[in-house]
Amino acid sequence: MKKINNDILLGCSISANQAEGAFDVNGKGLSIAELRRYNPDLDRKDINTERKMTKEKLQEALEDDGTYVYPKKFGVDFYNRYKEDVELIANMKNDCFRTSIAWTRIFPNGDETEPNLKGLEFYDNLIDELVKNKIEPIITISHYEMPYNLVEKYGGWKNPLIIDFYLNFAKTVLERYKDKVKYWIPFNEINAANYSVWAGAGLRDDEHPQILGLSMIALNNIFIANAKTIKLGRKINSNFKFGSMVATMLSYYENTDPQLVLKAEKDQQLKIYSFFDVLHRGEYPKYTLNLFKKFDLDLKLSEEDKKIMKENTCDFVGFSYYMSGVVTENEGGLTEGNLAKTGKNKYLKENDWGWQIDPIGLRILMNRLWDRYQKPLFILENGIGYDETLLNNKVEDDYRIEYIKAHLEQLQSAVEDGVECIGYTAWSLMDIISHGTSEMTKRYGFIYVDQDNFGNGTKKRIPKKSYEWFKKVCETREL
Repeated sequence: MKKINNDILLGCSISANQAEGAFDVNGKGLSIAELRRYNPDLDRKDINTERKMTKEKLQEALEDDGTYVYPKKFGVDFYNRYKEDVELIANMKNDCFRTSIAWTRIFPNGDETEPNLKGLEFYDNLIDELVKNKIEPIITISHYEMPYNLVEKYGGWKNPLIIDFYLNFAKTVLERYKDKVKYWIPFNEINAANYSVWAGAGLRDDEHPQILGLSMIALNNIFIANAKTIKLGRKINSNFKFGSMVATMLSYYENTDPQLVLKAEKDQQLKIYSFFDVLHRGEYPKYTLNLFKKFDLDLKLSEEDKKIMKENTCDFVGFSYYMSGVVTENEGGLTEGNLAKTGKNKYLKENDWGWQIDPIGLRILMNRLWDRYQKPLFILENGIGYDETLLNNKVEDDYRIEYIKAHLEQLQSAVEDGVECIGYTAWSLMDIISHGTSEMTKRYGFIYVDQDNFGNGTKKRIPKKSYEWFKKVCETREL
């Protein structure tokens, strides 16, 4: 039996856009997340098609009459039930809780000069409730929640003007919670800007024939905003700790053909390390610069921008880890993954959405990241989605217990290897609206929420079997 080190924070995660709801309450504006529809005819193993935002889809979303086709507008009512939910977190003996601050609650259009005080009031109350219950708040400043107005009026993150709008938002929350929040994540899964361009950068997939090149321009602005946020934050409170957040898609070689091994290494550079390198080394690696040349991109980075990025790197290596994949020459042997499709691994099981279960991959990844950056690690998301049914007021989710337990065992093994790890937050506290599919039936939570894909249900919170198991882990540190 392994025992998790006492100094590792254990807790859960959610995001504002997947949980809060109340999209039209107290002056909140419309976010890009709320324009992603639910498609009941969706093939679960082809969700990357549904992620794409086109001019036609956007027009349909903007003409929505308020029906439940766009579930992120309604969430799971965390906005009104946060006290009840924080009580459940406290009862589960969690050390910490990660959530995001909805940009559109604070600056409804994104380009205002003064914040919406009613929006701030909600987060005042939420953070106070967490602190009162001795739960460490871990705050993501931007979690796919860009105000739609910034897309319509300025074109999203491809426009450098967005940097200052974001910094106004970041400064507002950093100053307001400077004595209550220690851990900050400027951008969630920052590499989404290249894989899910609508969510990560506010770009439509049909906006440009070379959308990847356009997304790199957007990503460069996001990197600058990330560094400027850290610089600003350290002036506000020198004890702040800023983390990266990259969606890690660990790739294996399909066989030992050196050409395929090289292809897998290049895959990891572009999907993982190119982002971590900027956030933790403060500059673009040569292989990324080569990619810019391929797309004939001139990012027009000033010497001042380069200096800011170099001098304001993240304090800890934060990342999400759900699965691994295989680099393959067989295009017909692909399966779904977090942000992108990947090759199947014959040695691994997968869930109903095709995500492959690989706990050992977490240990491999942790060792690689520690060796490369020598900064403490924080697993900010890790969990598994299943279509679950409430029977006799219970959910017997032994598969979730098995999944989380196996990953925590590998986390502890990585620590014993010599990796420094400061925290782990499971995805997710409770069942929330899926980011990729906007459905409710892809359930990740330790707590069942009585709500279906069309918003029907009491929204009652019912702890699953895994809730009691994780509570015991947090209390005893024993797996």
